[in-house]
Amino acid sequence: QTKGEAASTKPSSNHDEIVSYITKFVSATKSSSSSEKESTDFPSVISYLILFLQKDTTTTAVNGKDEQQASLAAMYITKEDVATLLLPWCVGRLMRLAAASSSNDDNSTDDVDALDGLAWAALTSSLDIVAAATTSSTAAAAAEESSTLQVSTSNETLLSSCFPQSTLNRLVPYAGRIAFSSSHHQPPSSSNNETYNIQTSASTTFVHLVQRYKSSFDVVCKTLLSDVDSLLSNNQTDTTTRPPHQVAVVQATLKKIHKLMENANPKRLFTIVCSMDVLPRLGRLSMVLPSSSLDDEKLLIQKILLDGLFHPVHHMDGFRTMSEMKLVPKVEVAAAAEAATVEKDGEKKAKKDEDKKGGNKTCFQAGLFHSVKTLLSSVTASVEDGSGKDDVIATAKLLPGIVHGFFERVREHATQSKNGGSTTEADAKLQFRFWCHLILPVLEALFSRKHQNGNNDDDVDNALMDAVSQTLGLVLQYDAYLPSYNDPDEEHLTYLQSVADGLVRCVDGSNNNTKTDNDNYALVTSLCNLILLNHRLLHGKLSTVTYYTCACLPQKNQEPNKLLFTIVKTYRELRAIGDFLTATREAFTKTAASQESADTMNNILLCNNVVDSLALAYQSCPSGQLQEMWNFFDGWIVDSISTTPELSFAVQMFIIFVKSIRSDKQNSLGLRGLCEFSMNTSIAKLLDSSDIESSIHMRLGFDLCGWLVELHSRSCFWVDNVSVDGESSFLLTTSKDDKSRLNVLSYLHNKAETAAASEGFSLWKKSFLGAYWQSGGVGTEVDIGVHTSLRGSLQRLALHRIHQLHSMIYYCNLEESDEQDSKDSQSTVLTREAKMLVDFSFYIACSEAIGAAGSETEEGDLALSSASLWIPIAQSLPIWSHYSEHFHSELFLIWFYTSISSANSSRNCSHTSRREYATSIALTRDASFYDNDKIMTPLMHVGVKFATHKSNDDVEASSKALSFISSAPVEFIESSDSTNILAEILDLDIHTTATLRQSQNDQLVKQVLCSTRSILARVLSVAMLPSGFDTSLFAKMTHHLLSSSSDDIGCDMIYLSASSDAINECLSLCIDYYEKDDTLLQDFFSQLSNLMGDGPSSEISSSKAFLLRGVIRKVNTLNRHHSLAKRSATKSKSVYDVCTEKVLTIYERTWRGLFSKISKVNSSACVELLLASELLSFHANCAVKNAEAKENAAELFENLANIQDSSPEADMITACNYFLSVMAAAPDYLFECVAQEKVFEQILCAMSSSSSSQTATPLLDAAFCSLIRQTDVDGLNTATTFLIKGEGKRQSSVFLVKTFHLIISSIKSQEQQKYIAGHCEHFLLISMDLLREKSCNVHQTQQHVSLFSRMMTTLLAKKELLVLSGREIGMICSEMTPLFHIDRVNARDVECDISVFNSCSSVVSALIAHYSKQLYGCPSPLFGLLLSLLSHLLHTNARKGLSEKALEYSKLCELLIPHKDIFKKHVVGLILCYIKALSEGMSPITKKKLMPSVYALLDVCSDFETRQINAMIDVPSKTLFAPVFKSYQKFYQYHGQA
Repeated sequence: QTKGEAASTKPSSNHDEIVSYITKFVSATKSSSSSEKESTDFPSVISYLILFLQKDTTTTAVNGKDEQQASLAAMYITKEDVATLLLPWCVGRLMRLAAASSSNDDNSTDDVDALDGLAWAALTSSLDIVAAATTSSTAAAAAEESSTLQVSTSNETLLSSCFPQSTLNRLVPYAGRIAFSSSHHQPPSSSNNETYNIQTSASTTFVHLVQRYKSSFDVVCKTLLSDVDSLLSNNQTDTTTRPPHQVAVVQATLKKIHKLMENANPKRLFTIVCSMDVLPRLGRLSMVLPSSSLDDEKLLIQKILLDGLFHPVHHMDGFRTMSEMKLVPKVEVAAAAEAATVEKDGEKKAKKDEDKKGGNKTCFQAGLFHSVKTLLSSVTASVEDGSGKDDVIATAKLLPGIVHGFFERVREHATQSKNGGSTTEADAKLQFRFWCHLILPVLEALFSRKHQNGNNDDDVDNALMDAVSQTLGLVLQYDAYLPSYNDPDEEHLTYLQSVADGLVRCVDGSNNNTKTDNDNYALVTSLCNLILLNHRLLHGKLSTVTYYTCACLPQKNQEPNKLLFTIVKTYRELRAIGDFLTATREAFTKTAASQESADTMNNILLCNNVVDSLALAYQSCPSGQLQEMWNFFDGWIVDSISTTPELSFAVQMFIIFVKSIRSDKQNSLGLRGLCEFSMNTSIAKLLDSSDIESSIHMRLGFDLCGWLVELHSRSCFWVDNVSVDGESSFLLTTSKDDKSRLNVLSYLHNKAETAAASEGFSLWKKSFLGAYWQSGGVGTEVDIGVHTSLRGSLQRLALHRIHQLHSMIYYCNLEESDEQDSKDSQSTVLTREAKMLVDFSFYIACSEAIGAAGSETEEGDLALSSASLWIPIAQSLPIWSHYSEHFHSELFLIWFYTSISSANSSRNCSHTSRREYATSIALTRDASFYDNDKIMTPLMHVGVKFATHKSNDDVEASSKALSFISSAPVEFIESSDSTNILAEILDLDIHTTATLRQSQNDQLVKQVLCSTRSILARVLSVAMLPSGFDTSLFAKMTHHLLSSSSDDIGCDMIYLSASSDAINECLSLCIDYYEKDDTLLQDFFSQLSNLMGDGPSSEISSSKAFLLRGVIRKVNTLNRHHSLAKRSATKSKSVYDVCTEKVLTIYERTWRGLFSKISKVNSSACVELLLASELLSFHANCAVKNAEAKENAAELFENLANIQDSSPEADMITACNYFLSVMAAAPDYLFECVAQEKVFEQILCAMSSSSSSQTATPLLDAAFCSLIRQTDVDGLNTATTFLIKGEGKRQSSVFLVKTFHLIISSIKSQEQQKYIAGHCEHFLLISMDLLREKSCNVHQTQQHVSLFSRMMTTLLAKKELLVLSGREIGMICSEMTPLFHIDRVNARDVECDISVFNSCSSVVSALIAHYSKQLYGCPSPLFGLLLSLLSHLLHTNARKGLSEKALEYSKLCELLIPHKDIFKKHVVGLILCYIKALSEGMSPITKKKLMPSVYALLDVCSDFETRQINAMIDVPSKTLFAPVFKSYQKFYQYHGQA
């Protein structure tokens, strides 16, 4: 072989070939002329051996001929043998390369020899084999692997000889340098592929060898950790894109460091980890680990910090006794600046400060604070010259992990103590002060850099800010600071205040500079954590923080939104939302009142959660604060009348306030007065500032005025003796002499009357709908003569006025008498005004095309009155619909269908379209929407018409509109419209079917068809056809449905199901009207016969079979309900006669084809099997008995076993089960066709196979119960024999218990009961096995216990079958008790645990109800079970179903009360268990939920048991239990039957 051929040839397992290559290798390595061998043949030998090691299997027979020789080769030569041979050569060659690399100081692999790459690959493959075998031989769980690997005891000896510590000292660093070589980091396509493979092999070798690296912890940190850190520093690459082999080197190094920490000296360990050399290195290595790493890999650094710095025995006590922990430091920016310039004097100054503190002995734990301070105090100087920038960033990145480790150790100490795991105030104080000292250098460095505002490095600033943000989050998470903690001198608050002040100064700097998203994110997060810690920290700077947060809102991250929501929520809970409002106003004062500042503050209104929180604050606001906040808003508007940007924001905030106020009986008078006050102040200013209608002040004034009218109307509802003229309309009017403000009502009337009197209005009302439908559903704009900026405001004002008029009309109707002329009555005048305003509101809405995307106003601000003119109409639908016409309803429904079908549409992706869609969806979920007769009457007519017009150019919109109609209620359809709607839907269906034939794969068109068929079915189900209706419509409908559904386009099952439903409803309608017109039914079956061929045994397609099956199933259903007895007025035939004749004809023409396809055991024949089932079911219930049909039924039954065995598809199995169930519904007919024994055998076999696959079979269960009810003792004998013997197969306990439970639930006669009684004890023991299976999963456990519960409750209730003895009752209770052992409880999820508890409670209830006398003799098992249930409850929290379980347990306890004379002495143990849990600590929720049970148990006890309990508990327990007992004596009363 040539070199190329040998390299490309795959290694064979032929013994001679392996021996040949090994011989060449041995001779080449021992020969003196090795250089010649290496240059010609040696690389191919190494390549072959490497490929041999990398193969999955050790041996494979060559060409499949000589298997014996191959097996002998496997016996003589293994992978371990080859690896043993290659290891010394690889180590020797690489050691020579390492020595040469050290002497030449060359780390690159660009000019590496090909044989060097083979050496790395051979070493990696050999170590994979030998090291894995060594590990397997020492692992206790590798029994199976050891038999295949045949591990030799010499592997460890080989590794030790090849890799002594001196070799590892040179080879491990060299492998790391190769892995981090300066070549390409991604695997190249051609030229550098070999280099990349060398790096990967070197990385794998490093991972193997570092595990054998035997050295101390400090040496590894000085050598190995230092080398890896140097390689990372020299190889500057983005940490997110580092190749996997470099990450593997870092992970292996960290794992080795963590492993060596176990045997290190604790003090020495702490000193090394917190040293100024190791800390930055660990920080840099932590940044290398990718975010996609496993949890164990992510926690490597955290584990090193935990064990190295915070050992619970050796380190934590030192932190507790440190003098530093007794004081809270002060944040001084100047100190940091001075330390940056005078770095050498820092240590001396720190020494003097420590001496002045009283000569306290310094613990070695203080070295951590010293290292961090030293690393960060020189941040300014180090960054300027670039020397220590990486150290600063790495140290800052590590600080959150250090804080988290310390906090976690303190919490673990609290968990192990007696306080139940909650952190004490002393522990919290320790955590907080540790954080103060550790984060102090970060704060000083950060604030000094911000103060200097010099050549700041964004990376350093971001790292420092991230450290502050994350550690503040840990302080909040671990409750290291709470305002309720004791802080006499307010040291903790002062420290946090200094942190807050510094961060606010950073905010001021960020407002003037452009910062990155990361910097903003960390700063905003820090502010959010501070306000969650204590709102007082930022209370004085709230305006600055609010403005900065609003400026950050357009960014992608959610932290600014979270901070703003937190501020509002905090002040809402403090009932001080006015402070937040004051801060928002101050934000305008501190910044220039420009459009930019207004746009920034307007971001508040874009946050829906913030607006909702504000609304909730106003709703829950105390009544005493309403007037103060009202005056605040009113004064804000008046003061900023000349500042348009600020004015717009103030009006919008005022509108939110007015909308959210909750009016009631107590504050209604005050709110009315406030509304009138604002009309004379802020509204007067807004409406009097300009004489042009396009002014923004006019728009804002009308916006605010509309909502004041709405609040005024709500307030008038609570006021008695309201004068309609003097009170309601007074708000919008002014006296003739008062010219200080605009007469809003007159202005509104003038605009509405002018519009109504115009020719455009008349033309719009006459022709708009016609033009819309003629244009194919495309909306057109209407010129209404109102300025664009005022349209939305006037419309909203008109709608609120309609609301006000609605209340006024109601009161007028109460006051007016019936004798008064209705034409001149006040209610008529008001109604006329309301109708005019409805016309005006819709006229304004039509000023923009329906469905067109809205736009912002010219001024650019976000007007609270929606940019859409239809949303206000939709929101006020319940009011204006009282005064609307059919024109308005149809117009509104056009918008409704347009918006509801605009979701995910590329043409309507604006914010306004999304809001319109959300509004329409909200209407569909509102029940009152469907109670509005004026909207519901034309709903379906307009919807179908809309879908028809959209079907040509926008099929998606048509599909969505029809989908809504198909799910909407249809009870509102009038009988006169039924035929019209059916005709419209049918025309649309015919048109869509033609479209689908042209585009076979159009899923949207199929969705339209499915919707139309569903609508047809629903309309037909409620249709009331008038007399003399056109029958041709139904003939056309039947023909179209049957013909189109049976085409090839109807292969989709959803489409076929919808079509079948529509056809079946046509059949029902024909039967309902058979007495009046019998031709409908005849025509239906005539059309149905066209589905079948002309021959007597023609085969039909699956789609046709599906439709036929639906029709015959409908006939069977109506026959079972005796709905086929109607007779025609002209003919003597009944519906039953017609259906019988037609179904028998279908049977004769289709059976042979059906049976032929079913007999082929085709998995696609499930539809044919279902059709055959329906045909035979009709024969079984038909009066005309056909002998041929019985033979066919018997023949199909015989083939059923083959079908079930050969077709594992779920659909086919379901079809078989359905056949058995429908035939079992007529057991007499089935037993005539098939022997009784075969029937039971077939059904039980199907049930057994379904039970083994854990599939529910309700059809088979129903069939089996039906047969059991009709069978005799012989049939029961067949069934029980099958269960007990099982034809040589061992049946599962689940199947046996389930089937026997069905038997005892179904038997009725005394002979059946007498026979089954002899088997009850046997199956009782089998049911016990369900509770003993511990290896089943969660779902199986739930199923087993639930089945056991159903079986036992049924058996306990049927004493005629089995009367249990005391021994058997005790066995039942004893078997349920282990279910609540802690190990089995932990293995269950919440749902399963609740089900198990309820099932066992049901069994106990049945025992007490039916076997109370037997329980008198054996109460111990019962109360042992009750004690287990109670103990389980005491360890259950609210998230694990405490409420459900406590309720069931209280029922059990109440069942004991009628038997208190017997059970009272046994209840004492349960009460003592509760008292013990009470003394050990019980949550308030658990105590509350268990109170009914404890009351019932105490009611069982007599005075003697009460005194006994009192004597058995200690004094603290008496103190805790006394309130419970007093509460029982005061409140408890048993309401059951004593």
